[in-house]
Amino acid sequence: MIELYPIDVKQSPTEAVKAYTTLVQEDGVCAVIGSSVANAGLAVSPVADLSKVPLVSLAINDLVTSPDLKLDHPEQTGTVRPFVFLVQPSAIQMASALAAYAAGNFLVTRYATLSDPANKMSVMQARAFETTLEKAGKVIAASLSFEGDFAALLPKLRAADVEALYVPGSLEMNLAVARAARNAAYQSLILGNQAWASPLLEQAGVPLTNVWFCAGISPDDAGIADMWSKFKTRFDDEPRPASVPGWDAIGLVAAAVRKAGSSNPQRVRDALEQTLGYKSLTGQIDMDKKTHRPLQLPVAIMRIVNGAYKSVETRYIPVSAK
Repeated sequence: MIELYPIDVKQSPTEAVKAYTTLVQEDGVCAVIGSSVANAGLAVSPVADLSKVPLVSLAINDLVTSPDLKLDHPEQTGTVRPFVFLVQPSAIQMASALAAYAAGNFLVTRYATLSDPANKMSVMQARAFETTLEKAGKVIAASLSFEGDFAALLPKLRAADVEALYVPGSLEMNLAVARAARNAAYQSLILGNQAWASPLLEQAGVPLTNVWFCAGISPDDAGIADMWSKFKTRFDDEPRPASVPGWDAIGLVAAAVRKAGSSNPQRVRDALEQTLGYKSLTGQIDMDKKTHRPLQLPVAIMRIVNGAYKSVETRYIPVSAK
């Protein structure tokens, strides 16, 4: 039997820590799942290590499991939090996958990145994107910081002869860049992170095109169709992308309990770390013991064409990762 104890943390790191503590100390759970909010995951992860009850986070920020990760050298992951796990492709994995896709499919040599210096995940994704492209023999012609005025950066991009620009910002930053690029008739290819997905188009206010980005899942993935339908029937609402890793996280914990033969949190943690061949909705989960994030999970390559989203590849795995 599986019994769930849901708590709404209201996207608050403080509420997330309170919820985790309540679930562990009062409800006696064997594992905690959530939240998809990066700041909540960052706040709860050290508490999970102290409490020694596993946290299966729905966040994508690599720092949730790898607090010593070097932003300028994302391949140097450092130590891993022993009781914290990710259940979907991480921010670094998605940035690297998009770079690998671009290197193998675009007739582009000179790239630039535009990140938010105040956003650690933005910087981390920019460096991971650059590292992957450089290994593929491409040129990083410019590595820029966004200070709120995209138009001011246009002379630098033109002077560097940039053919493609990677923008791994928050929804707000990506919207600002998208609108400014459209107004300036910016013609170079724009590549983006997961925050270029919905609701960006709905909020942009201008029709966008020639934008490619990487997401954890594609709504056109046949592997999630049954779950998607069940969600609509159960809740009379459209599921959000986080519903998919939420579903997988519950299955992953249940599989770990079965493997451990116990609901003891320490044994469940050990089983989670040893996960191999778990069939999630989007692919096979093999847990990397060094990072506590899944290895080789596919990602979705998406494109914005004439103001609409289009799935290019629903399950893409870079050749180097296969």
